[in-house]
Amino acid sequence: MSPQLCASQGPDGEAVSPTPPESLLAGGDIEKGLEMKKLVLSGFLASEEIYINQLEALLLPMRPLKATATTSQPVLTIQQVETIFYKIQEIFEIHKEFYDALLPNIQQWDEKVTVGHLFQKLASQLGVYKAFVDNYKVALQTAEKCSQANNQFQKISENLKVKGPKDSKDCTTIVTMEALLYKPIDRVTRSTLVLHDLLKHTPKDHPDFPLLQDALRISQNFLSSINEEIDPRRTAVTTPKGEARQLVKDGFLVEVSESSRKLRHVFVFTDLLLCAKIKKTSVGRHQQYECKWYIPLADLTFQTLDDSDSSPSIQVLPEHEIEEMKIKISVLKSEIQKEKKAPKGQSRVDRLRKKMNEQESWLLLHSPTIPFRIHNKHGKSYQFLISSDYERSEWRESIQKLQKKDLQTCVLSPVELQVLTSSCFKLRTVHNIPVTSNKDDEETPGLYGFLHVIVHSAKGFKESANLYCTLEVDSYGYFVSKAKTRVFRDTSEPHWNEEFEIELEGSQFLRILCYENCYDKSMLNKDDNEIVDKIMGKGQVQSDSLWGKAHYTPVSACPRREAHLQECLGSVNCFVVS
Repeated sequence: MSPQLCASQGPDGEAVSPTPPESLLAGGDIEKGLEMKKLVLSGFLASEEIYINQLEALLLPMRPLKATATTSQPVLTIQQVETIFYKIQEIFEIHKEFYDALLPNIQQWDEKVTVGHLFQKLASQLGVYKAFVDNYKVALQTAEKCSQANNQFQKISENLKVKGPKDSKDCTTIVTMEALLYKPIDRVTRSTLVLHDLLKHTPKDHPDFPLLQDALRISQNFLSSINEEIDPRRTAVTTPKGEARQLVKDGFLVEVSESSRKLRHVFVFTDLLLCAKIKKTSVGRHQQYECKWYIPLADLTFQTLDDSDSSPSIQVLPEHEIEEMKIKISVLKSEIQKEKKAPKGQSRVDRLRKKMNEQESWLLLHSPTIPFRIHNKHGKSYQFLISSDYERSEWRESIQKLQKKDLQTCVLSPVELQVLTSSCFKLRTVHNIPVTSNKDDEETPGLYGFLHVIVHSAKGFKESANLYCTLEVDSYGYFVSKAKTRVFRDTSEPHWNEEFEIELEGSQFLRILCYENCYDKSMLNKDDNEIVDKIMGKGQVQSDSLWGKAHYTPVSACPRREAHLQECLGSVNCFVVS
């Protein structure tokens, strides 16, 4: 039976270590500190009971599957059973023995009780976990293939019953086999975390202190060794619902932090958004990230304009400073091309590239002006700056799509957060800061010259609205709004018939956005960069398609208007004058 003193439960139902009062953290009296140690142990024991029940839920189908493997109608072969459930029996026995030994120590607690030797023994048996981790990826792949090939096994693997704690009213919960197979890896991080808490509340002259220290050392060394071996797309573990956490979108954004601009790499996972700083590393070492903050998507909201008054003020540089930097970059590009043709000019080319990288990075940091605000419902707000409203809408749409699912809030332990942040290097889909100096010479340089665009008309809207279009092109690694039609008022079939000449500077894409003009008196005193109009549709054309005439550009439409894809925006006639 679980002890009476239990730590509070986290969002996934597992007990978590309580946060002690500051007086204890600062070294309160020994007696109260040891009572806190008992509370930490009680919480860990309660979570250990849940973990044992999870392992038992895995073992329950293993035995009949193994028994039927030698019959005329096997569900799985012996080899498949042994691969999927590899080392689960041994891990179960290790933790059952640990639980049975720790329980009486807590039930008969006094200040002389030592438990460090039990954690030492547990840490010394981590070799079994090493074998489990080495087989983990193969086990998942085998289970997935067997589920696809056998409906009976698929039903078993999706409906494993985990018993609740003995003193819990909840009898069982249904969990997938995939989620349970991750529990042993997850458990190592939790065990390491609880050792930190136990050491906080154990006096240095207590006989338990050196034993707990040794157990922590062994656990940390083991954790460091397996972090690189875990399949990165399943790292960090699982969501509170027991599903694998997946990366959905990532990219570089400019964050306004303490009234200054910071370049961040932002990662949207299935259940949280993580904002990371790129750490400086020595030559030869791969890029590393440091997590600045994260928000569970269940807690994330997009700030309304009324809420944005407390947001950091946006410092916008004069346009002439931005243009001057673009001229400097253009001059450097010309110099690089000249030096490439010169004998022994490579060293100078490298120096010029380095200088150009610095200037393009400066431009990338200082050019964005469109605010993208997100808010944690518990009170904290964050603000990014984006150069393109097209991109802002894509970030928002990606997050809102995930939020339509039944998300639960999540709280990552320090170790889990470290593992997730470390995995970002392997998971990222955007590898480099979007500056041209990072690109190889053979990569397409984009188009230079002038693009003539005629925006004709749009049809298919079922309601009248005030409609207009904007055109964006990319240059120097980011997108810029280059043109805007007039607002065609109170119509479902606007006819703009407007022509624009757009300068291209290594451009590879043309983006077209169609807006409904929303007149809002509350915005009259707001920042000029605020965009309150609704995007009714958007589309993108690659530079290869910009040559020639009468290129048709479809734009996805807003569902509320029920406009058809092909009808949202009229044809766009394009040709390039070099």
